[in-house]
Amino acid sequence: MSWHTSHGDRVLEGTEAAFYLTAVQHAIEHLQELQCIDEETDVVTGDRIFDSASFNQKVVLLHTCLQALLDSKIDPPELTSVLEAAAYFPFAFLRLELRIELESEEDEIFENEEFKYYYRNIVWQVFDEFVYPCWQSANTAWSEASEEFGEDEEEKAFHQHSTNLTLWKSIIDQMANRIFWDRDWMVSSYAPELLDGIDKSFSEKTGLTEAYVINRLPKVTLKQVKQAIAAIKNWKL
Repeated sequence: MSWHTSHGDRVLEGTEAAFYLTAVQHAIEHLQELQCIDEETDVVTGDRIFDSASFNQKVVLLHTCLQALLDSKIDPPELTSVLEAAAYFPFAFLRLELRIELESEEDEIFENEEFKYYYRNIVWQVFDEFVYPCWQSANTAWSEASEEFGEDEEEKAFHQHSTNLTLWKSIIDQMANRIFWDRDWMVSSYAPELLDGIDKSFSEKTGLTEAYVINRLPKVTLKQVKQAIAAIKNWKL
């Protein structure tokens, strides 16, 4: 079975799967660290319900998404705003960490050079295979449309240790776009009233149903949380 992605019904494989797994594992470590000091995360997905979920609920939801995206034996879940937000959370996490990494480099506050390019190295792993070809195609199309312009100079100068946050975020967004059709789960951020129900006219205009925009989180047990954390940390591709 598979997840209904923008690139067809599939599970992630190869470099893409490794990238997503790494992002999820780091996101879990991030949540655990904050849980230990009783702090809330600054990582937001745009879905009010998921973003307000407890640590335990987020962990179980992240595991549900990881299973569905990487394990072909898992039945594909019915996509809801909360579940898609959970699947997007690792991408949102990487966006935040990249910003922090670049700010730290600018302020020269790295104590260990090993971590200076840590998250850039993670994102770079998918750049050549999935994103750079898209940049080339876009630039070719633009050049053919108007010979006055050539390759985008910023993209042309992009490299593994670049400090161009806009392009790094663009890479993450393009990888997310390989899974998600759109960003429908963010609807509760600009129209929170939809959490109380969706009327027929809105549904007809947007395609969003009451079954998609949900305002409830799953009840989870401590056993489920421990199993989810162990499964995520020990996941083998």
